[in-house]
Amino acid sequence: MALCPNRADFKVPTLVIMLLVLVGWAAPIAACASASPAAQAVLAQEQRWVNAAARHDPKALARILVDNFIHITYQGTVRYRKDELAAIMAPRSYAQHTSAQTVDIVGDVAIVHGLNTITQKGHVVLRLRYTDVYTKEHGIWRALCAQETAITH
Repeated sequence: MALCPNRADFKVPTLVIMLLVLVGWAAPIAACASASPAAQAVLAQEQRWVNAAARHDPKALARILVDNFIHITYQGTVRYRKDELAAIMAPRSYAQHTSAQTVDIVGDVAIVHGLNTITQKGHVVLRLRYTDVYTKEHGIWRALCAQETAITH
């Protein structure tokens, strides 16, 4: 998921990079009602992340991000959990809409790939492909890392 300001000063917290090539054999699960309960739980957590950003709710975000969370923004900036929790309080003049999500699950690790479309005053200002990696802790899916790539075409 990404927390994205306007294109000029984008300090986007999206989601994630993890060299879990080992999930390459796992078939992606499309984000739909027929997805497994685990995939649905991961996608629900993704939506909570977006909602926390929209509400400027650092307490909700803190429940989602693990203590050693790392985010690589579309600009190549490395942001840590404390940075994300601080950034969530900044005013935003944009909206974000996630789509085209797939979920790969291997054991207690889930990887979400998706598209985040950022709009400002109804106009698309940025589209990002993102990857978020989750780990299951005590039955709760928590974000471990995020990575974004801007779509330039």
